[in-house]
Amino acid sequence: MKRETFGVRRSAFVLACLGCVILYAALAFGIYNGLTRHALGANDFYSRWMGARALFLRGENPYSENVTREIQMGMYGQLARVDQDQVAFAYPLYAAYVAAPLVIFPYAVAQALWMALLVMGVVAGALALAFVNRLALSPITLAAILLGALFFYPSVRGIFLGQYALFSFTLVALASFAIATEHATTAGILLALASVKPQPVIFLLPLILFWAWCNGKRRVVWGALLILALLLGSSFLLVPSWFGDFLNGLQNYAQYAPVGPPLETFFKLFAPNSFATSLFFIASGLLIVGMLAFVWKHRAQNWFAFQTSLGFAALVTTLLAGRIGTPDQVLLLIPLFAWLGQAQSQTRRVLLIFVALGMLTAPWLVFLNLLEGDKEAIVVTTVLPLFVSAMFFALTFLGRHKSQPLRLT
Repeated sequence: MKRETFGVRRSAFVLACLGCVILYAALAFGIYNGLTRHALGANDFYSRWMGARALFLRGENPYSENVTREIQMGMYGQLARVDQDQVAFAYPLYAAYVAAPLVIFPYAVAQALWMALLVMGVVAGALALAFVNRLALSPITLAAILLGALFFYPSVRGIFLGQYALFSFTLVALASFAIATEHATTAGILLALASVKPQPVIFLLPLILFWAWCNGKRRVVWGALLILALLLGSSFLLVPSWFGDFLNGLQNYAQYAPVGPPLETFFKLFAPNSFATSLFFIASGLLIVGMLAFVWKHRAQNWFAFQTSLGFAALVTTLLAGRIGTPDQVLLLIPLFAWLGQAQSQTRRVLLIFVALGMLTAPWLVFLNLLEGDKEAIVVTTVLPLFVSAMFFALTFLGRHKSQPLRLT
């Protein structure tokens, strides 16, 4: 009987994987025929793709001026002005590994394959969070999750920009599912790979590893550290100067793209720059201390109950992380799913459904009302973090949200 059950499960798994491959191929084909063969885009991915091509096809340093100029010519048709985004390869070198399988294709095909991967990744991440938080997936709930995740403003913007932030979110969500299902080594590997874009995981990665260490899941920690060591070590073998080049790229990026963290942007809307900066540093210190205290207090909780702490870390990330844009705010699905999963009453679930609707519609309304040409108004970056901050304070710190113990039934 056990062998038969295992065979049935393995067959179901193989069929599910085959279905995902077919769906991915169909989605990529549709995006190519309907979009990318006619109009190229996904500018954030283009820089990483061109950098990967230079590295793996020609052996060039993707941070070099020659490669940066090549990216500018491909994107703008001319060299970038001083006041323009220089569109340089400004990620850790191992971010090129993600784009490596696509460098052999023309960009129109590579973009379609990447956008299809991001679409499926967002859906997979949302479903993983739903499973981790033990939501009852009725057909209506499943449809709401799929549509909500895909039409969530950070998801849509991230997909059309080809943002690595969605890739990192997907890996974090899948790692969370792997922890919940006792696949510790897999979780560690996924967490390490999520660092291809550091901003979204700057707090989440160390806090998840801290929880894993405190709760005896050491394979999560060792798996993540081993893969990180391999990623960093192989990067130095390929381009020995990459880390210094990466830091210089970040410094240059701060000069030609002076977009601060959303909380700093919010303060600058109402106060002089110097005073707003002081407020930001004070608020940042308080939030980080509060996050660490919150995590320390709940470090012994099971993984289900600890999701609220991760939600707080995701919120602090979207408020404080430097150079973080609206696509990175897809992380705010983490606290939303935690609240939905741990709501104890039908009344609370109805309230949280309205919170979800607010998260879904508010950034779109602000974006459409403040749209100037094809540029996103900077105030849009503040909408979701501030909205979720208000909800988190109301539901957690005012004692109106209580965690529900994990039930193994």
